[in-house]
Amino acid sequence: MKAEQFSKNVLALDPVIRFAGVMEKSGHLYAGSQREGIEEHLKGRSSEISYAQSAYIVDLRKMFTPELGKLKTVAYMYDKVNLINFPVKDHLLVISAEAAARVDDICEKILKYITSVENELSLYPPSNIVNQEKKEVLRNLHESGISEDLIADQLDLDVNTVKMIIAEIK
Repeated sequence: MKAEQFSKNVLALDPVIRFAGVMEKSGHLYAGSQREGIEEHLKGRSSEISYAQSAYIVDLRKMFTPELGKLKTVAYMYDKVNLINFPVKDHLLVISAEAAARVDDICEKILKYITSVENELSLYPPSNIVNQEKKEVLRNLHESGISEDLIADQLDLDVNTVKMIIAEIK
């Protein structure tokens, strides 16, 4: 199942879910579904900053896995909305839910769903989300012998996306 369908399925799990999207660990959102007729609270650059911060915080929290176990969610509860992040494979599922939503109930539904479809998920973004100029830079870095991990860091991409593009351009 691709990221776009996964997002739509998560959105359909409960009417209090306002938005569901998939992003790379860099914070780049590349798939998402929003419930019709709702007001967006974060627009433009604000939403981009929120995604980047969420990705960074989830990545930081993962460092405690040896002591605390696998990270399941990170939730932010505001007056107007709840924002909840779920690590899924090498990606992050981000959702927003109504402020009145019972966060524990939403998390339980979503975690059960993730577990039920995890083996079917193919969340890597299509290579067409990376523009031609970035692909050319990626090609040059790869041909100069720079590791895929370093290329991913340099270009703010997931390492698996970098590997997919390298395979495509060979």
